Amino acid sequence: MPKLGRSKKIFQLALLILAAGAIYPLVYLRQNFEATILTVFHLSNSELADLYSMLGIIFVIGYIPSGWLADRIPVRYLIVFSLAVTAVTGLFYAQVPDKSMLLYVYLAWGFATVFTFWSAILKTVSLLADKSEEGKYFGALDGGRGLVEAILASCAVGLFAVFAGGGTPDFASSKAGFQAVVYMYCAVLIAIAVLIFFVLSDGDTKEKATRDEPVESTFAAVRRILKIREVWVMSIVLFCGYTLFWAHYYFSGFLNVNLAVSPVNAGGVTVIMLWMRPIGGFGGGYLADRLGKSRVLAVAMTAAAAGLVGLSLLPSGSTAVADVLVVAVGLFLYAIRGVYWSLLDDCRVPAAATGIAIGIISFVGYLPDIVIPQISGAIYAAFGKDVAGANSLFFIVTAVIGVIGAGAAAYFAVLMKRRRAAEAATVGAALPAAG
Repeated sequence: MPKLGRSKKIFQLALLILAAGAIYPLVYLRQNFEATILTVFHLSNSELADLYSMLGIIFVIGYIPSGWLADRIPVRYLIVFSLAVTAVTGLFYAQVPDKSMLLYVYLAWGFATVFTFWSAILKTVSLLADKSEEGKYFGALDGGRGLVEAILASCAVGLFAVFAGGGTPDFASSKAGFQAVVYMYCAVLIAIAVLIFFVLSDGDTKEKATRDEPVESTFAAVRRILKIREVWVMSIVLFCGYTLFWAHYYFSGFLNVNLAVSPVNAGGVTVIMLWMRPIGGFGGGYLADRLGKSRVLAVAMTAAAAGLVGLSLLPSGSTAVADVLVVAVGLFLYAIRGVYWSLLDDCRVPAAATGIAIGIISFVGYLPDIVIPQISGAIYAAFGKDVAGANSLFFIVTAVIGVIGAGAAAYFAVLMKRRRAAEAATVGAALPAAG
């Protein structure tokens, strides 16, 4: 590729990373400002939890329609629309409407961040990346997204401190700080939307090929995709990899309960782990393009599973070892997240049905959002007051699922080896005999 063309693609990828990194923090503002949201909207914890439960259901329902849209509407318009709707809804959110209106706010966000955004952003990255660089591109997407989220969160916390003042803020100062943070995120989203509208082109060669292909009916595309073995194997890899990732939500509680680490120190360790995201994403993608995506996934999933088992078996007093394991497992988890979507191009999905394939794989792969809370709930209910025992068992169950995913990734590598051998044999048979 000419240098100018590659530079343009990297700039476009950077815009996509900005979009993915900026759109979700506004929706998940509770991660850093839960107490403020509860105060400003006069919400209870259960009411806020209900809103996010509804959001999770919308996400699962929306994956497949998201893929359908991405195959029929130019992805640039879908991404710009998603950013704009999220921002406009955020501006309404910043006015602190009656809490009865929050249902509609979260419905709009669920629609904009999955139905019109999710498959569009993944399909665009897939179209930008050449086959030899998909690992780096998807790794950059996840690692860069994490970096953007961390930078924006730091800015948001600083902005909140300026507007809310020091000490314990009252209602008025909490509202002022909340509004400043939401306005900041909305301004960033609008700026990114404008840039993407004018900079992200539809002229990529792979996208031209997509447009030139006849678009099948939705049912025909789904039938064809469901017959592809690699799609099912990739779905299992994604399901197991995402299940492993769920374990990181339990690290802080594990350190507190199982090893008597103070909340402050546990928080410090988990923050260090969060900074492994860009390292794991970029590093995992780099290795995937050189050593093989499936191989890197199989090794990373096995290592993450081993780390979780190691954590579950640690005796009390092993704080230093636990800290190292948590950070190491986090590094492997982020490498997994950065690589598993790069398998998509190896699934032999017709270019015109890429969006539908992303929707189907996402539907299966992100089911842990529904399944894992049920499994963990059952484990913690069974152990009662023995929370430490429940933590350890949850890590072991998660590790077992991770090992299954590693096996699926290894099988994917076998399928690729067989395909290459078959293609080589076909080419050899087609060559004229010597002499």
